[in-house]
Amino acid sequence: MNASRYDAIVIGAGIVGTATARALALAGRRVFVLERGWPGGEATAAAAGMLAPQVETSLDDPLLSLGIAARDHYAGLVAALKKGGAPELGYRACGIALVAFDEARAAELRVQVAAQRAMGLEAEWLDRAALAKRHPGIGPEAVGALLAPRDGAIDNVALATALLASGARAGVEFAEREEVFELLVRGGRVAGVRTSRMTRETDTVVLAAGAWTPSIRGLPRMLQVAPVRGQMVLVPWPDGEPDAVLFGRHTYALRRGDDAVLGSTMEWAGFEPATTEEGMDRIRRETGALLPALLGQPVRKRWAGLRPMTPDGRPIIGRDPDVDGLFYATGHGRNGILLGPLTGEIICDLVVRGETPFDITPYSVTRFGGA
Repeated sequence: MNASRYDAIVIGAGIVGTATARALALAGRRVFVLERGWPGGEATAAAAGMLAPQVETSLDDPLLSLGIAARDHYAGLVAALKKGGAPELGYRACGIALVAFDEARAAELRVQVAAQRAMGLEAEWLDRAALAKRHPGIGPEAVGALLAPRDGAIDNVALATALLASGARAGVEFAEREEVFELLVRGGRVAGVRTSRMTRETDTVVLAAGAWTPSIRGLPRMLQVAPVRGQMVLVPWPDGEPDAVLFGRHTYALRRGDDAVLGSTMEWAGFEPATTEEGMDRIRRETGALLPALLGQPVRKRWAGLRPMTPDGRPIIGRDPDVDGLFYATGHGRNGILLGPLTGEIICDLVVRGETPFDITPYSVTRFGGA
C-alpha cells in the first residue's frame, strides 16, 4: 500500500476538521489531517465557547433547528470524551440570558419567548426583578431578559485538545504547518492534494480550512467564505457574582473559571487578527452595561480571531455535486464551536453511508449560484 495514501484527508484542524476526522476514524477510516498552522490555532482558539442557538439564531433561520441538535449533541460527546480520559471541559448547560435595555426590545423578546415555546423549546421571560434575582449585578438599565435554560458554554480550547487526543487514539494522523496548495481531481473525482511538502493521495477530501478554504487551487467552484474579525478581552470575574452567560446589545460576557470572557466585534478587516483600542473600548462599554462590576476589572488578555463567514451567515456542509469524493465543512462563522462536532458526524454519515438524517439543503455549496 502507498504509505501516503489515506481513506480520507481533512484540510484544517480546527474544531470542525478535528471533529470530522475523529468521527471518520471511529467509523474505521484511515484519516490524515493537514493544518497550515497548528491544530485549533485560528478561529477555534479565539472563540468564547458559546452554545447559544436559542439566543443567537432567529426563528425563521433553518440554522435554529440544526443549532438545537448540535447543542443537545454535546452532552453525549462530553461524556464520551471524559470516558476516554479528557480533563475538565468546562461544559455547562447553565442557561443564557439575552438582556433587553428598553421596552421596545423587551417586547420583541417576549414575542420570541412565546414563539420558541410554541416550537416546543424551553424559554422564559425574566422581568427586571427576576433578572436581578438571577444576576444580582445586572446593570441598572436592564429591563428584562429572554432566558434559554438549555443554552450554555464549553471551554473551546479544552474541547479542541480533547478532540485532537481522542482522534489520535482512534488512529487519526495529523501534520502541522503543511499547507494545502491544490486539490487534485481526475475524471470528475478527487485524486488527492498537493501540499507544501508533497502530493498526498486519497479519494475523499473534506474542506474544513475555515477562512482559508477558498485559497486552495483546483476547487470546482468559487467559495464565498471570507474572514470576519472578532476581538475579545479577558478580565477577572467580579467577586460574588454567580456563574453567568449574558448577551447584551452586541456583546456578551461569560464566566470561565475565575475569568470573564468578553466579546465580540464583527469586522470585515481581511486576514488581520489584530485588536484595536476602538474595539476594546466598545466591548468594555457594552459588557459594562450588562455587569457594571466588569468595568473596573484589569485586562488580563486581549486577542482577535478570524471567523469564516458566508454571505447568509450559514455554513457550507455537504458533498460537491460535480466532484465525487469532495465534501465541504466550512464557513461556520460565529457558530463553529456550536456546530463543529455535529458537522463532523454529518460529514461522516455522508462519507460512510451516503446520507445523513439531518436536512442539510440550506447549507449546500450551490446555494450562492455560480461555478
